[in-house]
Amino acid sequence: MSGDPALKCVIAWSDRRNLCSLVAKALESKIGAEDVRQLGDESLAVYGAAQSAELRDWAAEVLEDGESVLVVEFERWSGHGPGVDAGWLLKRGH
Repeated sequence: MSGDPALKCVIAWSDRRNLCSLVAKALESKIGAEDVRQLGDESLAVYGAAQSAELRDWAAEVLEDGESVLVVEFERWSGHGPGVDAGWLLKRGH
């Protein structure tokens, strides 16, 4: 079930492996690479109409036992430094 486009943060972690690139590829295959940005080793910014539960389910497809994912939708952001793609975020309504 999709809704209005919104900015979300997807955080995936594991004690055994780095999940960020795996989760990014899974989400990119569903919503497109232009709407997914990696924010570090464990988190992604995602923009689109997919609901948080949809993103969670798509990310969970690449998880193994003991690995976790959290999806948070937010309306405001603040960042500083070269690692924050402010241009990408501003184009998505924030």
